[in-house]
Amino acid sequence: MSLGYEFKSARQSFHLAVGQGAQIHVEEYGSEHGFPVVICHGGPGAGLLPASSCLFNPRKYRIILFSQRGSGLSTPDSLTNNSPIQLVKDINILLDYLGIEKSVIAGGSWGATLALLFYQHYPEKVLGLIMWASFLAEQSDLTWLYGPDGAGAQFYPELYQDFSCGFKTAKEVLTYYYAALTGDDELEQHKAAHMWMAWESKLALGLRAKITRVEQAHCAVQQAKVMCHFFQEDNFSQLCDISQFKASLCYLPCWLIHSRDDLLCRYAPVQRFAQKHKAQFYVLENAGHAQREGDYMDAIIRASDLMLCRLH
Repeated sequence: MSLGYEFKSARQSFHLAVGQGAQIHVEEYGSEHGFPVVICHGGPGAGLLPASSCLFNPRKYRIILFSQRGSGLSTPDSLTNNSPIQLVKDINILLDYLGIEKSVIAGGSWGATLALLFYQHYPEKVLGLIMWASFLAEQSDLTWLYGPDGAGAQFYPELYQDFSCGFKTAKEVLTYYYAALTGDDELEQHKAAHMWMAWESKLALGLRAKITRVEQAHCAVQQAKVMCHFFQEDNFSQLCDISQFKASLCYLPCWLIHSRDDLLCRYAPVQRFAQKHKAQFYVLENAGHAQREGDYMDAIIRASDLMLCRLH
């Protein structure tokens, strides 16, 4: 089991204006002359993770990380002009700014969602896809995550009772949290964010879930806002067909890594997607949604190395 390629400092770090007063924070690692790979972070709203660069060979890849609008060090912390379609336009602006005509697009969880959405809108700019713990954004996924018959409610009924605040459907739960997180009551915002992120963490990590520290409270509020914002109908509807592609995807180098017991992102839709589009599919056992652990990292690194073979 490896811990990935050796971590080195970013070659460059900058903010890029992408329109509507927004600037995204960008970091570059690896070789300036390597195959470009853009890594989309999860969340939504988590911000770039420098350690993600360790998943790709720094001698062979030009590794590009960025924080999506409203996330990480990108500015402003705003939900205005922030939609899935806008995020993929930002990736296109970033590639044009860097002079990159085609790139590998990679990401885990929500990052995989964004990678597929980018391919849907800009297929001519994609060399290949590497996705792990993929969230395919089917309408039933919201019921799975936030409804009384979903996985979380069935595995952790006591916690769900507190998290759901007595609401009976996933839609009602999402409406309540969105109102609380975007309202004017700062105490209510922090309370809602704590409950939202605790639920997210429990589904992702189980017994390894951690309580949000006080110094992380602002970040938790912002990430919870962004997540709930993207799960509102106007935004979520932009994702409804991300897994429905023409036969062209069958000829694109594509790797998927997924754990069979992931409570956040369902295994079955990803398995069907991989089969339909003839993608390479690595199945992990007992890994859950913990993408930063050894077995998961090893599988992603293996996929990124095999991608190099295909590209050469």
